[in-house]
Amino acid sequence: MRLRILLLLLIYFQAYFAYGQKATSSCYEPINVGFNSWAPYSWLDSAGKPVGLDVDMLTIVADNLGCKLNFIDMPVKRAHRMLQAGTLDIMMGASYRPEREAYADFSVPYRDEEIKLFVKSDLAPQIKIDKWQDIFSQKLVLLAPVFGWYGADFLASEQALIKQKLLIFSRNATQSIRMLGYGRGDVVIGDSIAVPYIATQIERISVTELPLILDHNQIHFLISKKTTNPELITGINQSIKRLSCRGELAQVIVKWQQISIAKTQETSGKVPL
Repeated sequence: MRLRILLLLLIYFQAYFAYGQKATSSCYEPINVGFNSWAPYSWLDSAGKPVGLDVDMLTIVADNLGCKLNFIDMPVKRAHRMLQAGTLDIMMGASYRPEREAYADFSVPYRDEEIKLFVKSDLAPQIKIDKWQDIFSQKLVLLAPVFGWYGADFLASEQALIKQKLLIFSRNATQSIRMLGYGRGDVVIGDSIAVPYIATQIERISVTELPLILDHNQIHFLISKKTTNPELITGINQSIKRLSCRGELAQVIVKWQQISIAKTQETSGKVPL
């Protein structure tokens, strides 16, 4: 009986150390991660440290594998070029696009993204949008960042919105929300986590999310085919699944959502200074 127990322990420790060696061999040097400033997903804090929801998620995935990360702040287009050239290893927050498969692998999804509509909280009782056509019938002015995917309904009606002067493009979500605060438009379109965060944390505006969902995407890590190996990709996917089952990835999302909720209670009704 004692011999059997010793043999079982030996098999266990052999498997344990083999797994550890495999994880270590796939992360023999820091993984270079390209990112751009997009609160609350990724940006540099006042000390120059990368922070954000996606940063937190990739960090716990890497820690689970025993990998080190090197975050590099850069424009999105440059990051894609570097990923294609093999001078960058990973990008975060990627939606699936078939053309990207030529130069990168997609991890399994690690979070979801919803595109929704937002109004100033003090005007929410007056604005009801149950379907996309309500934008036209109520003559509501839509504020949207010039770069972004907002769903098939938006794409199909973009030119009609412009023609009827119901669409104002901006440089980014922050500018759209600022314009909302000053009454330049009625509704902001954008990411269901990012818009409330930017509104409350940066622009000090209380916004209300409308129920209509314009688009829903699964979000992945994008991994260069030139610089990574199958063991690392498999390890990342297995780590995402383990952390999801344990609820650790969901806890990161809740953390960042609670930051916005807490700030909303402080800033209700305020406009930018």
